Amino acid sequence: MDLSKLSNGAKITLIGGLVLLISSFLPWYGAFGFSINAWDSQFWAIFGILFGLAAAVIIALKAFEVFDLALGALKAEQIALLLGALSAIFILLRWLTETSFVKFGLFLALVSAIAVAFGAFTAMKEAGLAMPGINDFKGKGGNQPPPPPPAE
Repeated sequence: MDLSKLSNGAKITLIGGLVLLISSFLPWYGAFGFSINAWDSQFWAIFGILFGLAAAVIIALKAFEVFDLALGALKAEQIALLLGALSAIFILLRWLTETSFVKFGLFLALVSAIAVAFGAFTAMKEAGLAMPGINDFKGKGGNQPPPPPPAE
């Protein structure tokens, strides 16, 4: 695949995913010569990294024409946007739940998770998609009122 044919959103998502992967191995917390990375930082950090990487992989698979994921009414870009947003939220929650001895790896991960979400959003807009509303998942009819009772 020619990398010059990638959309801007795909490029942002893939670069953000790569930086997110690298930042997961950098120090997130540390003091007195001891430091831990994302993989040692418990639930919020681990799942934040995994969600962000999953979003980047979904965009990569579609961009390189390997596999185009669709889940019901959601297309690949929309799924990647949701995963990217969850990634940024989880990493932010990791930071907010433990604010002592924070190192640069956590901040880099947060910025790159936001980049993954923004890239997926841009890719979604470039594909001409919008996030489906709740009525798109209800099937035929949506929020229509029930039919009137039968006439006597």
